This record gives sequence, structure tokens and C-alpha cells, in this order.
Amino acid sequence: MLVLSAAVSLLIRSGCMISATLYLILFIGDRKKEYLYIALFMLSQYLIELMVRGYETSSPIYYYLHSYFSAPVVIKSLLYCASVFLVCCLFRRAIDKSRAWILVPVEVLLFIWLVMFPLLGVRTGFLYICYLLPFQLLVVVLAFIGSKSFGRVAQKSIFLKLGVFLRVVGILGIAIAFEDVVTGLYYGLGSDVADLVASGAIRSRNISENIFQIIVAVYLIAVAAHFFVDKIAVKSIRGEALTGELSEEVIDAYATSIGLSLREREILGFLLKEKSAQEISELLFISAGTVKSHTHNIYQKANVNNRMQLLQKIRYS
Repeated sequence: MLVLSAAVSLLIRSGCMISATLYLILFIGDRKKEYLYIALFMLSQYLIELMVRGYETSSPIYYYLHSYFSAPVVIKSLLYCASVFLVCCLFRRAIDKSRAWILVPVEVLLFIWLVMFPLLGVRTGFLYICYLLPFQLLVVVLAFIGSKSFGRVAQKSIFLKLGVFLRVVGILGIAIAFEDVVTGLYYGLGSDVADLVASGAIRSRNISENIFQIIVAVYLIAVAAHFFVDKIAVKSIRGEALTGELSEEVIDAYATSIGLSLREREILGFLLKEKSAQEISELLFISAGTVKSHTHNIYQKANVNNRMQLLQKIRYS
């Protein structure tokens, strides 16, 4: 059991660090805030995993800090606060703009609860259930909302569409919450769960959470790898016009088939000629932000993620 627990922990930590590193590289390259949020979120999950395993291995240092300073609980609470903020940032676009303000009080209330928890000084089974349940429910709700909103966007990994992946995350989130509730009830609502964990009475108690962390890490690594492959493919043909043998008639026909506006058709031509957003904005006398907005719409209508996929879609449609 100890060997299996150690193997799972190593898999989770390595997956979290690999995905965090990949998305940090993507952020440095593309400057998309979503990549930074994902990198920081996976880093927080890595640190939380270290905290949990420190308890479960009955580390004297963790037990001492817990008994006299409650330092691990405080640090873990701060990490969950960071996770709340990052999750809300990632899913803010999934919520209707008129309702997005709801996330602000949710973040504040969760922050207050997670920070106040270590100050209560009592870590009974009942409080153990209450400690993470709000955060778990937030992840579940946002995952199912995101599966509907993001599911319409063509963001595919090697394995799953984003919408399917988020539904899996939501289901696992429900399983994690259920497993925590059962654990709290089983060991008694009045018992000190932290001492039970430190003493080794509960080991690898949350199988659903382990599965959740592994699946998220594997999915993110697969998506990042897919992005890197696409970037290498695009770079290999840099300097050549992407249109190749494509005629204006073919491009026009494709633009009409997916319902592009006249402005989007115009921008499509420049995209296929490797023009940057800044170059297109100067040529059309519009802002770079407007170009990016039109480009996003083109990719969405074409059901692709980048120029290379767009070229292949037109060429083989």
C-alpha cells in the first residue's frame, strides 16, 4: 500500500510539474494569460500534494509544525485560496458577462473561509468536510458550466474535446466531495482528522482526488504537446505563402461555406499569407484588438485552433 501510494504521489507530482512547465513555456511564447493561470494552478496542485503526502508519511517535521504552529494547514489554505482565484480566472469567460460579477463575492467568501479555518484550532471530521466542500462544489459547478460554453469552441487534445473533459472533471469533483463526506462520517464528526492522517490511520484516503489530478495533468500535457507540434509544423513552412496552390476562388468558396463576413474574408486572406495581427491592422487601418477578435471568430467558425489547421481545413475541404 505504501509503495502504491508513493507511486501515485510521484505520478501526480511529475504530471503537475511537467504540465506547469509546458504552460509556462507557452505563456512566454504567446503571452496568453490562460496559459499562466494553468501553469500556476498546476504548481499549486503540486505543492498541495506535497503537503498531503507530508502528513500521510507521518513526517516528524510536519507533525511538529502542525501541533505547535498549524503551519501546514495555513500554507495549504493559502494554496487553496490561490487555486480558487486561478479557477475563477480560467472559467470567467464561460459565464455570461451580466452574471460574471457573481464570481467576485464567491472568491471573497471562499478566501475568508479558507483563511479563517486554521484559526479555529479545531479540525474535527465535521470541519474537515466543511473545509474544502465549498471549493469542491465551485469546481463542479464551473466545470459543468464550462463544458457547455467552452464545448462549442474547437479546442481538441489528442484524446478528448474540451467539453467532454470538463464534464469528466465535474463528475470527478462530485466523487471527491462525496468521498470526503463519507470519510468524515466514517471516522466521526468529532474526531481530529488531522491527527488521524498524521498517525497513518488514513492513507491515500481520497482515490477520486488522485484520479482527478492525474487525468487533469495528462490532459493538459497532451494539449500542450499538440500545440507544440502545431507550432513546429507552422515554423517549418515559415517564409512561404501558406496559400500554396490555393486559388482565390477556393478561399472565397470556403469563406462562404462557413459564413465569414466580408471583413473576416479579408482577414482570412492575410492570415494565409502569414501576416501578423499588427501587420493586418496597419493594412486595414483597424486596431490589433479588432484583428484578434475577427481571427478568433474565423477559427471558431472553421473549427480550428491555428493557421496551420486552417490551411489544412481549406485545402482538404
